[in-house]
Amino acid sequence: MKNSLIRKMFIILFITVIAVSAGVFGIVYALSYNTTMNDIRQRANGVSSVIADELTVEDIEAIADDGEAGAVARRRINEMLGKLRGVGNLKHLYIVQVDEKGNLFTSMNGTDENGEAYVPSGEMAGDLYRSLREQVQITSRGIYNTEHGNVFTIFWPVMNINYEIIGVVGMEFDVDNVYDSYQRMAVYSLALSGALIVLFSIIAFLSMSRATEPFYKKLAYMDLLTGYENRMAFEQRLREAGAQRDRGKSVTMIIFDVNNLKTVNDTLGHKQGDAYLKNIADVLSQHIGPAGSLFRIGGDEFATIFIDTEEPDVQKILYNIRNERKQVLKNYQFSCACGAATFDKDIDKTMRDLFARADKEMYEDKKRQKSMMGMPER
Repeated sequence: MKNSLIRKMFIILFITVIAVSAGVFGIVYALSYNTTMNDIRQRANGVSSVIADELTVEDIEAIADDGEAGAVARRRINEMLGKLRGVGNLKHLYIVQVDEKGNLFTSMNGTDENGEAYVPSGEMAGDLYRSLREQVQITSRGIYNTEHGNVFTIFWPVMNINYEIIGVVGMEFDVDNVYDSYQRMAVYSLALSGALIVLFSIIAFLSMSRATEPFYKKLAYMDLLTGYENRMAFEQRLREAGAQRDRGKSVTMIIFDVNNLKTVNDTLGHKQGDAYLKNIADVLSQHIGPAGSLFRIGGDEFATIFIDTEEPDVQKILYNIRNERKQVLKNYQFSCACGAATFDKDIDKTMRDLFARADKEMYEDKKRQKSMMGMPER
């Protein structure tokens, strides 16, 4: 059975190699361009993550303060923007706010040495207004050609604890060199891509030939849709957590329930619904970080277990997840309900009791979200 599976996988891979090799000449430019965009997005997302960690709501709210608090906030933000602009190779990096009359103005600008205000125009202005209107991060659809050169933009909205937008961070990345380099590389990519595909096929075949039984066992614990661990792996982790709890370690569990999956399935189809679920899982995993693993325990339910993780750290993860507004699919942003519980020997007798409490908290959170949106409880 194992050899038959390997043979079938290799045949499929070989056919794929032939098809890609035959069509690579016609799509060489598109591949180069996509590679360019992926490289830019990775760099842009890295800078965005730093800004999200370093830039606080309190600082942005204090920008307009004429007192000492405002001066400190402006100085701190200017220093941060100046450093990030150089490290991230940005042409412009700024904060845009809306005045009482609804007009845009650049409240903090860490890019121009002369201190002149800068507000984007053209297609970039459209992205900025969309970020304000939809209250989601907007990444440019491609590279914009401006009077300052080729740029790739990200507009990231900042909201206070009341979900009121108080400003937008604008990032315009300098992509002149990267864009030109990949255009030159397109000329050589035909032969190179063919050689790499053949090499990859050989390596993959050899790797599959050496596949052993533990690989298939590992596959049994994986959720094939999302790539994260499944319910079977969660049950095993639950038993391990129970043993660690008996040794005096704290155990905290968070249950997640993805919102709007049925709506996505009904309106866009199940294929897009699968993509929506996978993208939600990726965002959850990013917020959980190395402290825990993400498990898919049901259709649209996920869970994670923390061992000896401090409560403030857990609360920070919950806060970040509940305030996440990243767009994960066209017209849909990240949205889920979550509930957390820490094992308490005076309340919980087993790990199942802990699971039940976390699950109950998750449903309470879902009710709160529906209530805030004026939706009927079901």
